[in-house]
Amino acid sequence: MKDRKTVIESGMLEMYLLGLLPDEQVAVLEKMLVEDIVLAEKYAEIEQDFENVSLENAIQPPDFIKEDLFTAIQEDSKVKTLPKETTQKEAKNPQTFMWIAAGFAAVFMITSLWMFTQWNTTQDDLQVTQQELKEIKEQINDLKGNLKDSELLAQIVKDPNTLQYALKGNDKIPGGFATAYINHEDKSAIVNAQKLPALPDDKTYQMWADVEGEMINMGIIDKSKDVVILEYIDAATSLNITIEPAGGSDHATVTQLVSNVYL
Repeated sequence: MKDRKTVIESGMLEMYLLGLLPDEQVAVLEKMLVEDIVLAEKYAEIEQDFENVSLENAIQPPDFIKEDLFTAIQEDSKVKTLPKETTQKEAKNPQTFMWIAAGFAAVFMITSLWMFTQWNTTQDDLQVTQQELKEIKEQINDLKGNLKDSELLAQIVKDPNTLQYALKGNDKIPGGFATAYINHEDKSAIVNAQKLPALPDDKTYQMWADVEGEMINMGIIDKSKDVVILEYIDAATSLNITIEPAGGSDHATVTQLVSNVYL
């Protein structure tokens, strides 16, 4: 029979603790643990060290995971007991630790899966948040653009050289209305077309200046803006609004004239 020192230095206690000791040596070692109090205490110390390492490296999972897992372990585990010492000291069961170690390993695996799922959810939430931030920035930019347009309109209206023209809709857009502001001194032209009715996506309003019977393009009227800056045309005798295909036309579609005013 091996002596205490040989058993300790050979690593038999650790192998027994991890369930790796050959079957033919298990009975011999268990007998020694019962008879040798010092060896039993050494084994208990090693077992405690292993348990401490597992506890120190454990990751805290959600409460419901730990509760369900430990319940399953307690129901399924079969504890192997050692013979009692003559001194009534009881060596700790290595198989119990194996179940604890396996339990912590399972907790670690489940927790890792849970954390990975949470990470993916966070990534999705982050993408949604970034999209929301993008939309907010776009809204802010639109508000800034509208503010600049409103400031521009106020400046032009206050200018004593600005002339204001009302363009009322004909029977094609009854109730439609737009206001044009022309300043011949600084050669500027803008229009407020918010009261023109909405058009299908494949149509747009376009402004034309009549110069000696020729319709000259002043620009497309973007209804999403409060104020649209147009091309100033010298010597225009009238302003005209037509409905054109989206993107505008090179030549006015006279049959789609919806409003005009003489200057």
